[in-house]
Amino acid sequence: MESILYAEVYLICMIIVGLLLFWTSRARLLSTSERWLRAVLITFLANFTANFFFTLFNRRLIDAGNTSTAVSYALKTLYFITLDIGVFAWCGYAENEQHKNLFKRGRRWLCTALLAAPIAAVLINLWTGHTFTISAEGAYKRAWAYHAQMIYLLICAAACSWRLLKQARHESDPIRYNRLRTLATFPACILAAWILSFFGEAVPVICVCITIELLCFYVAAANQQISVDKLTQVNNRQHMLSYMSYKINNHEEVVYLMMIDVDDFKIINDSCGHLAGDEALICVAKALKQACAHFKKRPFIARYGGDEFVVVLEGTQDDLAALTQRIRDAAKAFNTPDKPYTIGLSIGSAAYTQGMTAQELIAAADAELYKVKRAHHNRP
Repeated sequence: MESILYAEVYLICMIIVGLLLFWTSRARLLSTSERWLRAVLITFLANFTANFFFTLFNRRLIDAGNTSTAVSYALKTLYFITLDIGVFAWCGYAENEQHKNLFKRGRRWLCTALLAAPIAAVLINLWTGHTFTISAEGAYKRAWAYHAQMIYLLICAAACSWRLLKQARHESDPIRYNRLRTLATFPACILAAWILSFFGEAVPVICVCITIELLCFYVAAANQQISVDKLTQVNNRQHMLSYMSYKINNHEEVVYLMMIDVDDFKIINDSCGHLAGDEALICVAKALKQACAHFKKRPFIARYGGDEFVVVLEGTQDDLAALTQRIRDAAKAFNTPDKPYTIGLSIGSAAYTQGMTAQELIAAADAELYKVKRAHHNRP
């Protein structure tokens, strides 16, 4: 009866994670963050499936005759391998949420080695039995390397979690702040599973904890996607307005709003086509992200509408000047000889003063923007 209940819990978790994977896969174009989340879901679905069938074969709920022990060994080995890959997929997801590439060229070899080490240890176990053993009667027993592996995964996950928490401290967007803190709780699953493993394997705590975490990840990702502009993958106008209402009531330094407009955007659309116009908007969004990435307290970026973008900065006048120059430099970097158009930006900014509403601050920045655009048009 205990074995059946154990398998049923894993089956329920498999169904939930399978549904999450189905919902995330329905989008035709996935962002990098969504691809990492899908990789996490796929890996843990495989992990739960391996342990589900291990329970059926090892507890003789499915009789494979003389091959039962061999099948059990194969399924448990797959379970540990997918656990390793799942944790590292989560690390990739966590690094991506900080706008960092875990597998960039300079450290790709290190990440590969860190992942290969526990997988190699599990595979060697087939000859040494230092991670787990399964007797001919089906008695499953963990060995010393199991605990070493759990500690290893816990350290890797905790390192990424610590970086997430540090990033969250400098995040001014409440939605992003909550998402980063939610994501940072993942190592608690590994810790709980490892601690409870000392009391036996009767309670499938790791699959329950991971499933709850994955549900939280999905809800947090869905909540953020509601606030994101689909084309440029920056915040949309609705979220910007709610953020402005929050920021003008919760700030320590001066709040600046920058209104940014793409020069001659209609000409790009008319001469090169609307797909080229979309590409130009995506390039502008990327330039804004690159420029804002250098600031400890990350500025808020949003697409206001059409070819207009908004950046909200909390800082000093020098910070504003530095960000303006970084935005111009980043945009120029996208003007390559292979592009049939040139990206130019007009930037107007305004500082929040006591008593202003969000709409008044936007209007003030918009007025400055049109002064800049008129100056551009009046040039000989």
